[in-house]
Amino acid sequence: MSNLKIRSVEAVAMPLPLAKPIGSSLGTYTVVDFTVVQVHTEDGPSGTGFTMGLGGHASTAIVPYIQNELAPLVVGQDALAPEAIWQRLWGPNKARMRAGLGVWALSAVDIACWDIMGKAAGMPVHRLLGGFRDEVPVYGSGGWHTLSDNELVAECQDFINRGFDAYKFKIGTPRDEERISLLRKEAGEDVTLFVDANQKYNVREAVDVSCMLAEYGVAWFEEPVIADSLDDLAEIAEKSMVPVGAGENHYMRWGFREMCERRAASFLQPDVTRMGGITEFQEVAHLADAYNLSLSSHLAHEISISLVGATPSGYMVEFMDLFPSDSLTRKFEAKGGFMKVLDVPGHGLELTPEAIKKYSAA
Repeated sequence: MSNLKIRSVEAVAMPLPLAKPIGSSLGTYTVVDFTVVQVHTEDGPSGTGFTMGLGGHASTAIVPYIQNELAPLVVGQDALAPEAIWQRLWGPNKARMRAGLGVWALSAVDIACWDIMGKAAGMPVHRLLGGFRDEVPVYGSGGWHTLSDNELVAECQDFINRGFDAYKFKIGTPRDEERISLLRKEAGEDVTLFVDANQKYNVREAVDVSCMLAEYGVAWFEEPVIADSLDDLAEIAEKSMVPVGAGENHYMRWGFREMCERRAASFLQPDVTRMGGITEFQEVAHLADAYNLSLSSHLAHEISISLVGATPSGYMVEFMDLFPSDSLTRKFEAKGGFMKVLDVPGHGLELTPEAIKKYSAA
């Protein structure tokens, strides 16, 4: 059997330029700030993980944190024990991993370790975690504030033409109702519409907005209020005329457990690249099952498809192409409103050496 002790950990900042600026209630962005991690074993497979944020330069802090703090704790450990490695990384770093960039870094390393485990077993990560179904519904995501009305409709129509029957767009502008009315008219009643407020409102405002959203048959109201106030989120979930979705800014099982206990959301939306990796994502999947809630995902459809597809609570996967088309060794395509889980060992996402060289920060 191959020696699967971890030999080294590489972390690389990879800011990927966007074709044009995109904007939400949180700001306007020109790059996607990726941190790519590769974990190498002694004479077995290597694994790939990543974390990311829209805009900013978080990777310039995450890379040295991984190299100086996390890598020394990982080297020499058994790559076939990702949960033990997770605990080894989290234990001495609890003060720095209550949320934020510390957990982002942990997530990237954890994803890479699960990739190794799948490759070593010759099985998809999806199967290792339960393999509930082989294809998962997906929705097209975009609808940025920076889009004109014509561009908004065109983006939605492009997703429809590619077989999607659900579309998510941003709200939080003075023209929200005009944009929603236009989309509903152009897309038709058969297309499911989701909205994302990116923590724009207070409780009173969010309740008022939910009444307007209900008139247009919007299916979920994502992050209506600041993510750090579960009191506010729970109050909205109780009073909103539209089901609430949240989770992209929540961390690890404990943050999601409280959200479940408070019934603060109907749709849980963890981001595997930020909230603790695959190890923690499956814990949230178990919570969704226990509380009879729907599990979706935030971005990273390349990996999320395997995780949402592994659990009975899996609902939909957010689909947004952020990697340049020439940067991955295989395609992640959606057809007819579904994505098939890749039947390859590991999670299936691998960057080409050329892409790493081309996009790595100097």
